[in-house]
Amino acid sequence: MTEQEQPRQEDSAVGDVVPPETRSNQEYVIAEFRRSTRTLGFWWRAILTLSLYVWLLWRRNVITVTNKRIIQRTGNIIGGKETSMQIGRITDVTVSKGVLEALLGYGLIEIQSAGSSGPEIRFDGIAKPDKLRDLIFDLQDGRYDGSAFQRDASKRVTN
Repeated sequence: MTEQEQPRQEDSAVGDVVPPETRSNQEYVIAEFRRSTRTLGFWWRAILTLSLYVWLLWRRNVITVTNKRIIQRTGNIIGGKETSMQIGRITDVTVSKGVLEALLGYGLIEIQSAGSSGPEIRFDGIAKPDKLRDLIFDLQDGRYDGSAFQRDASKRVTN
């Protein structure tokens, strides 16, 4: 074999075709077969996994209102973030809803506090954003009587 015909070590990589003269001593892959994506079991597992992921995201992304502050917890399965803001420091609450969002009862809420250049709490796709805005204003004005949220009275946030 001349120098040009000899394969260089740098050129060979995993998955390269094994020359016929060396096949007798080496194991090599001929083909791979996987589970079909056309089975009902595959799609059942895919939908179940996606549903579990969406449910976990829904559980991990929440705004909690206490008598003293607003807490936003965001995150995914692995990590998360918590933003807290005192009720008295809130300067602006913006609610945005499109036509479909208004019909379905969700929207975008942005909450800004004194000294910040933009919203510190931003939650897109939140249910009943108008109710949250009204609750914040009632807490700021000292008009909150608790009657609108009797169902949530058993949930308390403690530090």
